[in-house]
Amino acid sequence: MNRKILLNTCLMMLFTVNILAQSSLGLSGYWSDFSGSGNPVNGLESGPAPNLNLKDWGLSLSYGGERASSVSSTLYLASLSKRIGGNLFFVRYTPGYQKSFVFNNSESIILSDSSSQPLDSKFTYKESFGLGYSYGITNNLRAGFSLRYFTQQFDQDNVRPVFSDSVYLVRESSSYKADYWRGEFGFTYMPADYLLLSVSSINLFNIAENSVDPDVSRFEMRQDKGAMIGASVAPLSGLSFNLIYETTSALQTGLNFEFNALGGNAGVGVTAFHDKLQSPYIAGIIPAVYFSYGMFDVTLSAVKYFSSRSGPRNFTEFEDEGIRNVLNNQYSYDKAVITFGFTLNTVRDQLVKFLDINVLNEIYPTLSDNYFNKPFATGKVVNLTDHPVIVKPMSRIDGVEKEFIQSPPVTIGPRDTADVPFFTSLPDDYKKTKAEISYVDFHLNTNSDDTDDRLQKPVLIQGRNAWDGNVINLRYFIKKGYDFSMSYSRKILSEYKTRLDTLPYVISNFYKAKILFNSFIGNMVYTSDPRASADYVQFPGETVKLRGGDCDDLSVLYSSLLESVGIQTALVDYKPEGGEIGHVNVLVNTGLSPDQARLITANDSKYFIRKNERGKDEVWICVETTTLTNFDEAWDQGASKFNGDAL
Repeated sequence: MNRKILLNTCLMMLFTVNILAQSSLGLSGYWSDFSGSGNPVNGLESGPAPNLNLKDWGLSLSYGGERASSVSSTLYLASLSKRIGGNLFFVRYTPGYQKSFVFNNSESIILSDSSSQPLDSKFTYKESFGLGYSYGITNNLRAGFSLRYFTQQFDQDNVRPVFSDSVYLVRESSSYKADYWRGEFGFTYMPADYLLLSVSSINLFNIAENSVDPDVSRFEMRQDKGAMIGASVAPLSGLSFNLIYETTSALQTGLNFEFNALGGNAGVGVTAFHDKLQSPYIAGIIPAVYFSYGMFDVTLSAVKYFSSRSGPRNFTEFEDEGIRNVLNNQYSYDKAVITFGFTLNTVRDQLVKFLDINVLNEIYPTLSDNYFNKPFATGKVVNLTDHPVIVKPMSRIDGVEKEFIQSPPVTIGPRDTADVPFFTSLPDDYKKTKAEISYVDFHLNTNSDDTDDRLQKPVLIQGRNAWDGNVINLRYFIKKGYDFSMSYSRKILSEYKTRLDTLPYVISNFYKAKILFNSFIGNMVYTSDPRASADYVQFPGETVKLRGGDCDDLSVLYSSLLESVGIQTALVDYKPEGGEIGHVNVLVNTGLSPDQARLITANDSKYFIRKNERGKDEVWICVETTTLTNFDEAWDQGASKFNGDAL
């Protein structure tokens, strides 16, 4: 077989192209990140730190066709994104991000039939996949980085002479690969609700996995370093203007308009782009339209170049200018793309947020019933939405309450701030006698059982015998001593049953009060609080067991004994002006009318008249429990002190 080499002086190229875009250009153009659902997701081309409004999972698929010598279609990309708190993760697979060139080597082999077989070269550039991560440093500032993996394959035909009985040529193919990683870093910053700024690198670093023959290396993808600066401005709601400038002499600009339609969100946009290697100055435009409803959205976009892309190209031009990216270059063709998006939100939107919480300095366990009507904490809460929200406040004191205590709901207006009260009730079986520091967990719930916001604050829990010094709150010590007092008083009165049965009913309360007082007071001694504080109160059973106490302890015991058998009492607070420690004694309702007061005394200074809840006058007497002698003397001293100090 005779073969010979024929030089071909015509350098021609045949292009097979699959996708386009420049460094900052995505399949759907560029969209500002002001809006929420339905906004097409900008890919890694627009920077590694998008201000994405994604709340949980996001999936995107792009499919389209390209109009070269014939129309071809392919799956361009499939992407998956996930937000965890302030962290945003992004991964994409890009089977359609590739560009292939086939050209003649200017050589051919002449076959025995005088036909020729050209020697070709094929260069293929691909972006296989990409990874991205960004973190919200603050609500307005986000930083991120990305990695993209590129493959380059160079296949060349050549001939090799073989010497035998005769010399003949053998056709061979050689293949070289030049794979590398491309890394970027960038920021986005939103100084105002209507302004978004971004800056990121271009080819910050490139890590090659292998090297190729020097004769082929000049065809590797150019890796010029630079920076990308972007700005988006929204002068009106739904309308935004965008600009991205690349220091490698490329830019894109455009506008978006977004609005509500058919129960969902819709938007139209157009992006114009420039690249120094393409003509005219505005190389083309990308019109796009999208619609989103619920979890789904669809985007239709197209790329239209303003220069002719048909016919062969000069190889020298290709060798001099090279390829800088696989998406958008002087060899790209018009195309149409459809992108489907799906968002899955398993994380509920936060509707309200704590601004601050004001907690009482200390909580008194025995006074817990008081916190049903008086809040122990107040939270300043803001509504993050544009509609009214019903807030369900809840709290739990660590180590004290097993379950959360729910306070009354509060309605907060759109974008408004309100003071939300928190109420609580400590368990009746609280036994700790020493004060201790604990923490309160505050929760804000709205439409479901999920918590919108939570905050923890320290609080001092006093011991079970602690008292806040407010005489009216001694009623809680009286009430919580009923079990003991009822048993104790009934046992005493049962011993006097015969005598009480012979008395007129109208004076039975008076004599019961006298019998109970005389039965316990003789065993008592006056002692100051064991903690040398006026804020320590004994329960009735403790006073009987210790056989002593101060004025508030003895008054609580006596009042509890009377109340347990149905005799109404009141406490008198003799707190001097400017004084921290005062005195307490007991008022007893005899149940007598003013006309019946003579049945117990002829001295009208020893009682006073007080109206009951029905407006009826009743006779009350004052008893000084610290006399430690007998009822008559205690009554005399109580009346004297009451007339001299209280009235």
